Formats: sequence, structure tokens, C-alpha cells
Amino acid sequence: MARKPFAAFLVCITLAMPSADKYREGVTTWLEPVRALVKPVSEGLFAGALDCSKLSLIPNGLSMRAAVAFGIFPKGDHRDWNAIRAWAKGLQSFLAA
Repeated sequence: MARKPFAAFLVCITLAMPSADKYREGVTTWLEPVRALVKPVSEGLFAGALDCSKLSLIPNGLSMRAAVAFGIFPKGDHRDWNAIRAWAKGLQSFLAA
């Protein structure tokens, strides 16, 4: 993979939070394991979707439901498909090289 152009993206509900800008730098660190293997030519960070009906009742699911109930994470679909498409279209020049 190190010899081929590579792009990485990350989708998470943290970036849909009202104060997402203050968490953005921390979210970028989640890609460090990928960067340790290969340097992406581009990285996309996007808000995600949270459908509580798909959360399990095991501890992580319950924690997420509690975070939604307390207003920490917003439920619903917060993906900006126009931004995602624009980022993907911008990759053409990187990946064609």
C-alpha cells in the first residue's frame, strides 16, 4: 500500500456534536494507526449518523443511549453527502498520479 496513493476517511457522531470543532483535533488522532502503516494523500473527516434503534443493549450500547438521552450525542443522520462527494471528487487528481 505504501507504493500506491491512499486516502482515508473517518465518519463519527462526535463530529455532529454542537461543539465538534473543539473535538476535531482529537478525532484526527484516531487515524494514527493507519498513518503508522501508510501516509494518506488525503484525509476526510465527516459527521456520522446515530440510529438508537440499532444500538445493542450491551454496555457500550447502553452508554451511547445514555449519552443521547443527556444530549451529549445527537441522534439522527448528520452526514453531509455534498461534502463527502466533494472530498471524494477531489481525490481524482491524487489517485490518478
